[in-house]
Amino acid sequence: MTATEELAARTELKLLVDRYANESDKDNQDYYVNIFTPDCHVRVYFNNEVGMAFDNVQDLIAAYKNFGAAKEALHINGQQVVDFQDAEHATGVCYGLAHLITEEEGADKLTTHGIRYYDTYVKQNGKWLIAEREQYFVFSKTENVQ
Repeated sequence: MTATEELAARTELKLLVDRYANESDKDNQDYYVNIFTPDCHVRVYFNNEVGMAFDNVQDLIAAYKNFGAAKEALHINGQQVVDFQDAEHATGVCYGLAHLITEEEGADKLTTHGIRYYDTYVKQNGKWLIAEREQYFVFSKTENVQ
């Protein structure tokens, strides 16, 4: 992989995780077919224990749609570090914050999640996708919105 190819791949992978955040904000889980492989493996951890597990993108989409939309959502990605195994395989970690406003008993609540995503990426048909994701909720905090 040349330096130019690696730079292009890093840009594509950053856009991949950013699109996940942007489409999640829009409650557009159907877009996940453009982000994950059809046979992706996703594990979601709460307190370091698997709370949800999915073995294909359609099950992931269905489950996330079932959660229901927040009144407002703001996902922010921080640093992303990527290591390439070759021109079509890479691993990476991305840090994120998810801010969700929901209504509970007539009052707005803000929940903030600190999330760490451990991803395995694969390039298929010229496009980078997430083949595996381990998503760790590092912390969560809920408070009243004023």
